[in-house]
Amino acid sequence: MSVQGLIDALEQMDQRYEALLEVMLEKKQAIISNEYDGLVRTMSKESKMLKGIEEQEKQILASAQAFLQSKGIKSRLELTITELLRLVFDPEEKRALSEIQNKLSERLDKLKQVNTLNQSLIDQSLSFIDFSLNLMVGGMDEEATYAPPQQQEKRTSARSNFDTRA
Repeated sequence: MSVQGLIDALEQMDQRYEALLEVMLEKKQAIISNEYDGLVRTMSKESKMLKGIEEQEKQILASAQAFLQSKGIKSRLELTITELLRLVFDPEEKRALSEIQNKLSERLDKLKQVNTLNQSLIDQSLSFIDFSLNLMVGGMDEEATYAPPQQQEKRTSARSNFDTRA
């Protein structure tokens, strides 16, 4: 078996990652727009896509094992694409495998960036909600005015009514 089956599986994974990136961008927009229903919908889509990605990972592992067996390697090790590249001798197949590796790497970097941004936006939203709740409850009234330094040390910090770590 040539490495083409593995390349095809990796290309399908890239397509899944691309679709996941689009959903994550929708999620970002839902967070920014404060659309709770839109956020729930995108999170549901995201969850389904992640399950599909897990299945695709199994397919990639099976393709890699089939390629290794075709080369006479009976190992059950899960080798990286870079390690598999050493076993590919056809220049065209080697180039194609290297290209899909680079493409996947770039796509994963974009996914990480968007995920970090979404997490930051959610953290900011939770902080704003916490601040708003504290304003409504009145827990921050004492801290909003000036007091001499001696009196500030005696005060206990106001406890938050909303746990942002959840």
